[in-house]
Amino acid sequence: MTPLLLFPAALGAVVTLALPLAIHLSRRSELRRIDFAALRWLSARPRPRTRLRFDERLLLAVRLLLLALIALWLARPAVEGATDETPWVAVVPGASNAVVPPGAHGVWLAPGFPSLDRPAPGGPIAVSSLLRQLDAELPRGVRLTVVVPPEITADAERLHLSRAVVWRIVGGFMSSRRPTAAPPNGLIIRYAGGREDAARYVRLAAAAWQAPGHAPDIDIAPASQPLPQTNWPLVWLVPESVPAALLDRVQHGDTILLDVAATTDIAMDTAWADAVGKPLVMSAALGRGRILRLQRRLGSRAMPELLEPDFAARLASLLAQPSPAPTRVAARNVAPTADGPAYTPPAQDLRPWLALLIAAVFFVERLLASGRRVRVTA
Repeated sequence: MTPLLLFPAALGAVVTLALPLAIHLSRRSELRRIDFAALRWLSARPRPRTRLRFDERLLLAVRLLLLALIALWLARPAVEGATDETPWVAVVPGASNAVVPPGAHGVWLAPGFPSLDRPAPGGPIAVSSLLRQLDAELPRGVRLTVVVPPEITADAERLHLSRAVVWRIVGGFMSSRRPTAAPPNGLIIRYAGGREDAARYVRLAAAAWQAPGHAPDIDIAPASQPLPQTNWPLVWLVPESVPAALLDRVQHGDTILLDVAATTDIAMDTAWADAVGKPLVMSAALGRGRILRLQRRLGSRAMPELLEPDFAARLASLLAQPSPAPTRVAARNVAPTADGPAYTPPAQDLRPWLALLIAAVFFVERLLASGRRVRVTA
């Protein structure tokens, strides 16, 4: 451990040590001088020699110590290298089956790093920035374990931390605040044979997000019917390769939702997942538009989310324009590496302990100052 002063200029306050010395010297003048008759005839020349003497030395020493401690407190004493080797376990809200080993310190990976004894924090969680902050604040020798669900909202690239992190992937789903967007003004639905029921689900959901008293602007027809010249989102329920004409529409700014069996070589990320983190809809940007693809057939058995009250709002949010790029990534792809910059561990502040010592010394000084004192003079 290395002691240091974070504000050494405050040590200039030690000049106040002269204050109690001056007070103790000035109190000697309180002695009254009484002339005796026999001494009145003596000459004034031979005066007795005086010498500097401090009375009540214990009280003086306590007061000097008190001022010295206050000056040291102002200088902000600290120690560097005093580390607590207790391992830490940071759990991302939404991760299930998070087990904290005995003797470890468990926290939620959330602002302020609250203890796991408290309820899981809600709202959006910036996993990447919080991990960087925790890595910088923890001493170098502390072992860090991070418990995450299969998918998290984080940067698309790996984190570079200053320590090796145990990256434990468990079950669960990390919720995130989805941006609200106005539903589309209309919708185009094209379906192939055998997809009539799926088209009906989409039509009912689109009718639900229309304004009250307004006729739904829905163009629903078999896939053989030509597409209208509008910029409405298109739901293409055709289990075949995506035609080049549709991809050209996306390049120019349209949004298309493809059937689960539609084939395309475009890499996509999760745009909507179920309660356990399995993707329901994938998404990718293409030119000025977006292309979405269902991961399950639209049916109450394969996709129970169709029966939930918020299904229409979810579908409207997916098809709305503009929509932010997805930030949810697979946790296994962003496991941190230990090649990041090393941070200087924070120094441990000693002022709280020094404040207790100052209070104790002040209490002793008050006892000595208010107690009965007997002054002996010769």
